[in-house]
Amino acid sequence: MKFKSTVIAASVLAGIMSLSAGAYAMGGASGAHVNYPTTGKIGAVMMNPYGIAPLTAVIRNGGYSLSDISVRIVPKDGGQEITYTVSDAKARTHGGIPIFGLYPGYRNTVEVSYTKTTEGKSERVEKEVYRIYAGPANIATAGYAGVTSVFPVAEVKKVDPAFSDRLYLINNMIAATPNTTRAVWNNPMGGALEWNRYPQNAIYDTKGEIRWYMEPSKIYDPNNIYMAGIMMGFRQNNDGAFTWGYGQRYVKYDLMGREIFNRQLPDGYADFSHAMDPMQNGNYLVRVASADHARPDGKHVRTVRDVIIEVDQNGTVVDEWALWDILDPYRNNVLKALDQGAVCLNIDATKAGQTITAEQLAELDKTDNFGDIVGAGA
Repeated sequence: MKFKSTVIAASVLAGIMSLSAGAYAMGGASGAHVNYPTTGKIGAVMMNPYGIAPLTAVIRNGGYSLSDISVRIVPKDGGQEITYTVSDAKARTHGGIPIFGLYPGYRNTVEVSYTKTTEGKSERVEKEVYRIYAGPANIATAGYAGVTSVFPVAEVKKVDPAFSDRLYLINNMIAATPNTTRAVWNNPMGGALEWNRYPQNAIYDTKGEIRWYMEPSKIYDPNNIYMAGIMMGFRQNNDGAFTWGYGQRYVKYDLMGREIFNRQLPDGYADFSHAMDPMQNGNYLVRVASADHARPDGKHVRTVRDVIIEVDQNGTVVDEWALWDILDPYRNNVLKALDQGAVCLNIDATKAGQTITAEQLAELDKTDNFGDIVGAGA
């Protein structure tokens, strides 16, 4: 997924708390005694204000109304410049100037311009400079031999000048760790619950530098089946915010890390998988599975990524499409042609290049091996 920095910045949002103290504004005798740490001409620098985006910050407005805001992250060692304007609405939403695109493990130079207003009096501030340190990029690791970096190292081969201001979202995942893949939905096996990997989500610039990453511990817990799962289906919406899903959740956050919504899937459904797409009417199409499907033999099971639901902005399910009612799961001309070594949830390298017979399909239909195994019905 690629982004223009100007597009990202227009919707910028942020993550963890740390104050850079400067001057202090104090309450008078008629009110409570309150200290407001300030930096520069307005407010404090608040790092990672929403807890999940450590390379973001907010320069607090210090009690002023801010407008006509522009931001420049000064490039490091001939690196990629990030510049953007901030709408008045975003400044109000974040209580100041949202800062996006800081370098990790580095004392960043950030230039801002703005107009501040209080009680009808306005002042224009041009090119105010802030020195903002962001800590090294750090999330949980698998701890395996050979792991040398928390995030993949980007090797830049060639960049067309027309793409030099682009930013790229990398959606990756750490290999299985001991506290994942410890549960399955169906007995003895099957369902996508066991697919659980710690997320690695980062934005790189065209110099190969990380300029944003997600520290997911606030919204991800591998020991809680309703807060875990592989993060998939990342998409930047027209308003600049991200949507994606993971495990039993579908969510929307802005680039600063501010939660717009983070919802558990409706109770009739389970296992988000791969896709959450906005519709023209403002609703979302979400790929899931049935949380309770009655088979013809009377058994109740959780299916595997074979339902599409339409949810409105309040989370109401307004429609659903059960693929077993639309596609024939027993269509032999397709199933018998599949390479049995490449079926996704049940990869078996020993079956690479092999196909299946009608007789073998009939036997599979009698088992409880739910998954991507062909011919297993819904």
